[in-house]
Amino acid sequence: MKFFDRTILLFNLAAVVALLIAYVAPHIDPELTWALSFFGLFYPIILLINILFIFYWVFKKPRYIWPSLIAILFGWSQLNSFISFKSHQPESEGETISIMSFNISNASFGYDKNKKTREIKKEGLIDFLDQFKNTDILCFQEVGDYAYEILKKNFPKHHIYFKQKGAVILSKYPFRDKGEIDFGTKTNSCLWADITLDEETFRVYSIHLQSNQITKDTEKLANQKELNQKQAWYDIKGILRKFRNKHLQRSRQAEKIEEHVKKSPYKVIMAGDLNDPPQSYTYKVFSLLGNDAFREKGAGIGTTFAGKIPLLRIDYIFADKNLKVHDFTIIKDNYSDHYPITTTLEWNGKIDDESSDKQ
Repeated sequence: MKFFDRTILLFNLAAVVALLIAYVAPHIDPELTWALSFFGLFYPIILLINILFIFYWVFKKPRYIWPSLIAILFGWSQLNSFISFKSHQPESEGETISIMSFNISNASFGYDKNKKTREIKKEGLIDFLDQFKNTDILCFQEVGDYAYEILKKNFPKHHIYFKQKGAVILSKYPFRDKGEIDFGTKTNSCLWADITLDEETFRVYSIHLQSNQITKDTEKLANQKELNQKQAWYDIKGILRKFRNKHLQRSRQAEKIEEHVKKSPYKVIMAGDLNDPPQSYTYKVFSLLGNDAFREKGAGIGTTFAGKIPLLRIDYIFADKNLKVHDFTIIKDNYSDHYPITTTLEWNGKIDDESSDKQ
């Protein structure tokens, strides 16, 4: 084997190892080792690199396609969390409830310092939100005063629950009960509400977990024209430290919600921005509590983040395992740095007390 091909093969094997580590990442509590979470975060990119290696070897030396091909097939369930091949149901067979989740980023895409321009942008956002007026339950995240006023005016017939920490629940049906899972932070929160329709009661969670808060740091590092090596390493260490702390924080927040969900006397629906990809410990916690609507009925690549990090899925709707996911859609309109996601859930009549009770 020539030196060049030998070098390519070594890089290929390194990519295979990185892919295998990404598969392991969700199963390891970051309290034990947080570094694995990086591989989970960049899973889509690592996956694409392995696919490129396969194409390279097909035309160069086909016998070397096997390491990447086997690694990809070995993680087929992980691939389904990134690309879904499911189809929508042609028609519902029972009662249904429609859900939407949207990190609205405080309606910043509908704001401008110039008053005239602001009114134009605001009207564009309001027109976009109009398509959700008939949705049964809407979960918003990153809602500040500006976005809250827009939601109140746009959904006058919905009941609204908001505690000024970003998460919001809107419902066409009255709240039987409601509350907050307090994370002890000013900008991240989880609200829950019990909502009854057609003699069925659901406990709905609107979730916004701790963000990494490293976007500005990484952009600053990337845009430096003259890179000082000492300063660069200092900045990188700061980014890694911040990522570690925020990742651990999200994991504990997820466990706090898990504890609350397990005590719910009703079927649960969890929606929101987890700030973590499917190849993460955080995602695993929620996936054991309910079915990921994208995996059940999504189609295509599941990107929900419209920011600079590519191919990132961090917004989810998890449905109680006693509910059937009828459809799932990612609406790729640029009114936030997140895309809204919607689903319709279905059930057939009442579920007996024994199966719905969560002790």
